Amino acid sequence: MTSATLTGGLLIALPLAALAWLALWRRHRPVFWFAVALILVATGYLMATGAAGEIAVRLLPLRSALPPASRG
Repeated sequence: MTSATLTGGLLIALPLAALAWLALWRRHRPVFWFAVALILVATGYLMATGAAGEIAVRLLPLRSALPPASRG
């Protein structure tokens, strides 16, 4: 995995997990853990398809992480 893919995965997963923690931790812990599982599955899908890397490149200046042919 490239650094853009990992960065994109973190940019997606961490804010969503923090939001789930704020909304669900004290009241509904089983629902919180289910939400975390769904976040991990969705982030894994985005990382596998390459969308996470594209998100990271759009949000952060990581243009050197992409091959020269896909730079725009």
